[in-house]
Amino acid sequence: MNIEIESYYELLALHKTLMAVKFDEYSSLKDAQGSPLTASLAFKVFDLLVSSSFNEGQKNRAQDWLEWQRADRNRLETKLLLKHIADSGWWSEAAPREREEYVRDFMAPLILSDDAFNEILKYK
Repeated sequence: MNIEIESYYELLALHKTLMAVKFDEYSSLKDAQGSPLTASLAFKVFDLLVSSSFNEGQKNRAQDWLEWQRADRNRLETKLLLKHIADSGWWSEAAPREREEYVRDFMAPLILSDDAFNEILKYK
């Protein structure tokens, strides 16, 4: 399957729409926030934003995207993840692998620092 994106700005609109769904504190689509399918789409769109920036000779824009992708404990998105974990009924019983996958999927296309990632996995 393919989808034809007409321009960088159309791709940017898709990215913003995904981010609005993934990181809306009051979302009625909470299942989409930690979904591996939503995460996969978020990474694909992000990768296209970076590669199209490089391909258009916009190296600074591409670097800005890569910088934006790095997340730590202070990001609003990370705080939302922690709220979801605290509100969940399953986290405390989840296997380590399940926790890792959920954190990665929830944060996509953001990537947590190793320290933040490991700290969050230990959250009770």
